[in-house]
Amino acid sequence: MINRHFNALFLFIPAVCIPNQAQANPPQPWSAGFNADISLLMGYSESRSPFNTDNNSAIGDYGKAESQSDALIAPLGTISYTNDALNKQFYFGTSRSDLAFGRFHIELGYKHKLDDNGTLILSYVPGLLTAETWQDPYLLDQARAKTDSKIRGVRFQYNQILGSHFSLELAGGNQDIDHENSGASQSKLTDTQKQSLDRQSDIYFAQLSHLLPINRAQALRSAIRYTRDDAQGSAMASDNYGVELSLVHHFNKANFALTASYNYVEFDATNPIFERTQQDDRWGVFLAAQYNEPMDWKNWNLVSLIGYNQSNSNITFYDEDSLLFTVGMNYRF
Repeated sequence: MINRHFNALFLFIPAVCIPNQAQANPPQPWSAGFNADISLLMGYSESRSPFNTDNNSAIGDYGKAESQSDALIAPLGTISYTNDALNKQFYFGTSRSDLAFGRFHIELGYKHKLDDNGTLILSYVPGLLTAETWQDPYLLDQARAKTDSKIRGVRFQYNQILGSHFSLELAGGNQDIDHENSGASQSKLTDTQKQSLDRQSDIYFAQLSHLLPINRAQALRSAIRYTRDDAQGSAMASDNYGVELSLVHHFNKANFALTASYNYVEFDATNPIFERTQQDDRWGVFLAAQYNEPMDWKNWNLVSLIGYNQSNSNITFYDEDSLLFTVGMNYRF
């Protein structure tokens, strides 16, 4: 089960391996047989969100949520098998390129290298991780009950399309909440209005990215993306339009990735509790760093990340922010 600071970790997951895409040369070739990456991360997180179940279970109004902080420790890893021809790979765990750009998935997948240097990736996100949320986030002056939510989905990626610097990602899935009772405490709402607050949803995602090599040490990655959260409740359904820009830099034994992102989120219908339609401006910035073979330890890497995310909503209740700092070690074999 994922508590609050693990949610922050998955929002800002550090670059266990910043990819060698900063160089114009092709990525490091696969190795035949079984391979694995194992990481142990420690750090500090601070976040403010109305859905933090580490906050007080009772609230007296719909103002900004309380800020919570905590230390964290997290083991992460990926295991893979590559065929002798070095063009097919099965893997389970976290995607290394995602880790480098601040996203997180645990997935079971298959990769296939094409003759034009492109790579096709098909994966399944089984929803092994659950996150806690409130059954009814809007309950006032009483202790709110917790429940679990999870996301399952499938994901398709085509990296280096036809040998170019463009990549495409498409994904679809659903979010399931064990006990979804949003608005049940609002006696003034009709049944239809309460139904409009249902957070369970189908989620569709599309992203087109481009990697521009600047020189052998630097590259600039840009991306545009769209997410449709087709929630069962019309007030919770939304369209999310996002852009992202990353500067990747390789310097001797160190790699760095500085990423900034912005998302505009527009919801479908009026929230009956606040009598307005929600709109959010979400932005984030983080710096991921990796130092290879510290003290000449072969196959070991030192990794770290500092990140900050903020969501400003036209409804104060939904304002959120997160701060994360992690440091750890990664071992490859």
